[in-house]
Amino acid sequence: MRLGTPKVPVTLALCLSGCGYMGEPLPPALNRPERVQDIAALQRGSNIVVQFTIPAITTEGLPLKKKDRDIELRAGPPGPDGFSMDTWQRTSDRVPVVADDKAGMARVEVPAAKFYGKTVDIAVNVHGPGGNTVGWSRMAIVEVVPELPTPQALETSDAPDAIQLEWHAAAPEFRVFRKLVPDVNWVQIATSAKPSYTDNMIDYDKTYQYQVQSIQKTEQGYAESELSDVHTVKPVDKFPPAVPAGVAAVPGTRSIELVWNRNAEKDFAAYRVYRDGKRIAEGFTAPAFSDRDVQPKVTYRYEVSALDTAGNESARTAAVEAVIP
Repeated sequence: MRLGTPKVPVTLALCLSGCGYMGEPLPPALNRPERVQDIAALQRGSNIVVQFTIPAITTEGLPLKKKDRDIELRAGPPGPDGFSMDTWQRTSDRVPVVADDKAGMARVEVPAAKFYGKTVDIAVNVHGPGGNTVGWSRMAIVEVVPELPTPQALETSDAPDAIQLEWHAAAPEFRVFRKLVPDVNWVQIATSAKPSYTDNMIDYDKTYQYQVQSIQKTEQGYAESELSDVHTVKPVDKFPPAVPAGVAAVPGTRSIELVWNRNAEKDFAAYRVYRDGKRIAEGFTAPAFSDRDVQPKVTYRYEVSALDTAGNESARTAAVEAVIP
């Protein structure tokens, strides 16, 4: 009797070719959103501005959908006997949160009036499906002061190599912001203790925009006002350089040598030399001039002026005299 290949049951064959090891069953996902790590808050105008990143995943790394989360933001004083989490959760105000899911951020404005003169603790807790959570973020602490006045009537005027700013507001300090007209981002260029500022870092061929903000120092940082209206200005150079100083005339054998101190203006362009009231030289930048068109025993009177890049001419120096023996 011939023995053939033993037959394997179909079900066994399928299991041998396609079944895997089942292993232990996985526990259900907890679906707890990641804890908010970057909550920040400050007082601006009549509001406390709160900002934080919205968790996009759970602690297991699973995506967190908008419909599955509940963002709980609370703000309130710590209490008369010091901070207690239980007391704070019970007595603090829950603040509605409108999230910008495209940016992954939330920016919330909390009315500050009821907290004037108080310290406010602010935190956020994001709940997942079934209310699961890892707990509250750290506290953002804000010392709330009465609303600071927004600077009004911001004006500018031209000054020598500068723009003079003035505005109206009664506040401890002010921030000054500036940008060029084509730019997008504002840059803080100064802090001033009075409602005025002189911007010495300008170029006459550019157009600038300014904004000003009132500020007050607190234990946690600064309280801010809203920003002033934008003021746009293109400075005009109508200010001549300083009169050259230290002019001296030294007679030589066949010439009279003039020397003086160099001008320091950043828009200085050149000098002019006058002899007996008539212009005899211009367009040079060295603080010296040699007059070789002179005769012996003749007394000459010299004056010097300075010009800037806009063509403004300074007054002339007091006349100096010299004569070749």
